[in-house]
Amino acid sequence: MEQAFSKSSRVAIVGGGVGGLTLANALQQQGFKNVSVFEQWATVKARGGHISCRPADQGGALGVLDRLGLRKEVEAVAQRTHWTILQMFNARQNVRVENYFLGPRIMREALQQILLGGVNPETLRFGMCLRDICEHRDGVELRFDGGDAERFDLVVAADGINSVVAPRLFPHESSKAFSGFVCYVCVAQGEFVPDGTFFEQHVDCGDHGFCIRSTSGFGFDGRWDLAAFVVRSDTPVPNSWDSEGTKGHVRPFLAAMEARGCRPQWLADLVESSERVWRWGIYEHAPKRTWISPGGRAVLLGDAAHAMAPFMGLGAQAAMLDAEALAEELARGQPLAESLRAYEGRRKGPCEEIVSRANYEGRAITSFGVAARYLQSARVLMHRVQVGLVQSPRPLLRGVGGLLHRALVLGHLGLEQLSFFFGPQRRLKAE
Repeated sequence: MEQAFSKSSRVAIVGGGVGGLTLANALQQQGFKNVSVFEQWATVKARGGHISCRPADQGGALGVLDRLGLRKEVEAVAQRTHWTILQMFNARQNVRVENYFLGPRIMREALQQILLGGVNPETLRFGMCLRDICEHRDGVELRFDGGDAERFDLVVAADGINSVVAPRLFPHESSKAFSGFVCYVCVAQGEFVPDGTFFEQHVDCGDHGFCIRSTSGFGFDGRWDLAAFVVRSDTPVPNSWDSEGTKGHVRPFLAAMEARGCRPQWLADLVESSERVWRWGIYEHAPKRTWISPGGRAVLLGDAAHAMAPFMGLGAQAAMLDAEALAEELARGQPLAESLRAYEGRRKGPCEEIVSRANYEGRAITSFGVAARYLQSARVLMHRVQVGLVQSPRPLLRGVGGLLHRALVLGHLGLEQLSFFFGPQRRLKAE
């Protein structure tokens, strides 16, 4: 009979991002004594802008921060929790929702620092670049650049979409694939976006479309406003940390908005004041057969398991929910195989559903022509279905809401296909 997984077992977490640090906090809270987090960078390195720490009924991980005792620290940095949601189509307002609870919106680096502060200092080991992983019946050996090697009872791959661990454990699984979207992200310190507003603008140019999402977030050094421009592209673009864009990449979007009378001056000011512009190709993973290694001594978490497009705003939060679920299952005093199966059973299905929804959302916010006009008409109803039914605590209403939402989505997808066959098609090249 297989022995229960002990809290004295040696656990290695590969990756010191949001998911890995959340897992370290959760395992520490559950009483695990021998947890090590291996991070390849010499310091905490965070890519991207803000993260909305949303409530559970929106698929968010605010409750995880609460249960880890870190919510107050996050809210001390990012004090605003309620927002005005403003969705525009060209120059027309589609949806406006006042005082909507999205939770605190915090800079990713600040969140990582808060998570880092919650773990024992000796837990995180920087500058540890993994070279290879070798799984045995009774443990896993990690080999690092420089010749160091260590053995563990369990290894958790939380090393992101470009995971080193995942392809070694699952060599026959498909790697990441370009989703057909490119995102240009401008970040400027200061106040540009109307206070407390989550702004979304869908621009239909006839033969292509694009979207701007803009809002404020908060770090230890104050307020940072962000504008993300999303466009379709046939040309794959790297998604590396240092994939830089320029303001010149973004100005054509501003010009297209100005030509349609829908470019707010504050958005132009934000772009011109940006300290940097990121240009990221958006990549995804196809669903994996399993997240558990062949030997049952390693498991995937976060983007290493289910990389998704960012359009639902749930990627980092899904990793945090993964982490909490895995820590809970490991702490039950059951055999490791049972704990890993239970973790996968809790998280794999919901995460794959988010991956699918996020890909659709990318298509929706970049649609054009008749498909975009349909979406313009359906947006108000879709929002009401989402808030009034899909997020309802009553299972029957959630089921009805899900059916209505799928019907609206299918209508949009059908029109996209008709446009593909009978209308002009042009995707912007990501120069």
